Amino acid sequence: SIIQHNEQNCIEIVLLLLAIMPIKRNESLHTFTMKEAFAHEDEGSAASSPASVRSVMENAKTHFPGIVTTHQLARSLDVILGEKGFDKKKTLLATSLCCDEVCRDMEDELRAVYGQNFSFGGIGGFPFGGTTAYGALCHHCPTDGGTCLIVYASHVGIDYDGVIGKVNRRGHCGSGYCCNTAMASLAYVRAVNEGREIHSPDPSDPIDAQQVFVDSALMKHSDRLLNATHPELELPHVMNDCQADLLKRIMDKCVKDIPKGMKVALLGGIQVNCGEGLPDYFLPRRFSLCNSKGEIVEDLLQALINEGNRDPVEVLRKKKLDRLMTEAKKGQNDVPIIP
Repeated sequence: SIIQHNEQNCIEIVLLLLAIMPIKRNESLHTFTMKEAFAHEDEGSAASSPASVRSVMENAKTHFPGIVTTHQLARSLDVILGEKGFDKKKTLLATSLCCDEVCRDMEDELRAVYGQNFSFGGIGGFPFGGTTAYGALCHHCPTDGGTCLIVYASHVGIDYDGVIGKVNRRGHCGSGYCCNTAMASLAYVRAVNEGREIHSPDPSDPIDAQQVFVDSALMKHSDRLLNATHPELELPHVMNDCQADLLKRIMDKCVKDIPKGMKVALLGGIQVNCGEGLPDYFLPRRFSLCNSKGEIVEDLLQALINEGNRDPVEVLRKKKLDRLMTEAKKGQNDVPIIP
């Protein structure tokens, strides 16, 4: 019949249109993350020079005032916490730093002072070990006067051309984004605010749960990021604030796991990665001494910044003088002076 013929024609037209028209699909989070995190790999200078070294160090100190080298950080922590009753032989070092290989140098410096560390961080430096990991590290602390030093941080790179948010990695012919997780999350915030649809997996699925969490955490700070003069410079500050919020929730939940009377030093900040052959830096943003209830007893931030920025030559001279004085006193007896 005529009606059946028209229906058949309509079906054929629809099938033809479907065949020639592109089907719009929502981009998967993994595809989006990989594309954004590694969009500018191996760009810029591949090798450092005396001029680039000066540029990197000047940029680090200009954009992150108060930074200290990671070597000075470890030494300064030993000095300051030693005065607060922390015996480094009885102090458990716990770190929540990014999985990125460029973040290991600072851990190495800290381990040189405090020994093996308990690591409970995930991508971006978030404490994704959660309450189970935190509860475990509380029980791992040495008994008989043991203490705990917790260090958590976001990180950002500065490449040989002085670009913030990139770093030169070993074996590459240029620089790439750093931190990849943070830069991908910043791109996610921009995309969502532009109305793009990106398919995220269920947060309960561990396959990409950490990136889903970071994206969600940064979305709450979208105005702060997108209205910043330099979003890439504001990004590690936002990341570290989000980490502090999550760690506070974890510590509040685990307050009963901390041995009664134990001192906890809590250090939060930003790692500044400067690439192969250059020193890494750390910007302390929070540093406090807490009691076993998680309550802040003393703010040590300024003391750490001051100690960390002492003249290295002066530090070495004082160490040498102290050693000579100790050796000079050997074998001497204290003689009381009788008036």
